[in-house]
Amino acid sequence: MKKKIIIAFFIILIVLIGIIISKFNEFKNEPYQKTPFFDLFVAKSFYKKDLERPWEEFWDNSWNNVSKENERPIEWISNPKDFEKLDSIYLGFKNTTKEKFYYVTWGEPNSRIRISFNVFKNGKIDSIPFGGFGCGTGIYIAPLKNGEIAGGKFLNPLLFNPFTNHYLPLKNRKFPELFKEIYGDSVAIKFEQATYSLPWNKFPSQMIESKEIIISTEKIIENWKKGDYKLSPEFDKENEQAFYIKYKEDYELSSIYEKEGKTK
Repeated sequence: MKKKIIIAFFIILIVLIGIIISKFNEFKNEPYQKTPFFDLFVAKSFYKKDLERPWEEFWDNSWNNVSKENERPIEWISNPKDFEKLDSIYLGFKNTTKEKFYYVTWGEPNSRIRISFNVFKNGKIDSIPFGGFGCGTGIYIAPLKNGEIAGGKFLNPLLFNPFTNHYLPLKNRKFPELFKEIYGDSVAIKFEQATYSLPWNKFPSQMIESKEIIISTEKIIENWKKGDYKLSPEFDKENEQAFYIKYKEDYELSSIYEKEGKTK
């Protein structure tokens, strides 16, 4: 009798293992699957879909805000001095949580980093919030183990008009004037990244954010006058969209464009 029970137990166990392996293989072979990891398979298996929101992914809580005590400990890596030059910068974040988590990406580190600004002008502070990516197609979550760094080089965000996302006209002789109209006397930059936690992690899924990096616009203009900026055809061209500035609660075309037209 005891022998039959043991045999039955192992048969059931083998069947269950077979079912799990089969389901895991289905998960790995899903269309556009880029993270075929067993821990994500387990997390997805226990996720209950909202019938009213069937399009949601099991990791859609990655954009959540959390209380102070639940904030994920992260070491952001950058050199504030790099932001004083209108060229490429390095930005990364190191996992110091002692547990693996995932971050939302388009395939490269920093590809889904949110950027927001606080502009200091004439003793006042004005915020320029993150304006959106415009598209969420193709995003997925990539793993980051304890001690690992996700990072890379990308263009200094100050190379762009934050209201239209167009390249700033670096060759225009009135560039300093336009730059100060947009970014004031100094500007603070903050980065945010959506991250996903496995159900058994200590820290919940959340949007992590860096400390503000404050840069003097005078220092940037000083380096610009020395020719210390990105030499690329995109920044030689002038486009009306690059000359939009914030006016009260709206945006308008800067008088610099109206006066200068396309004169350099």
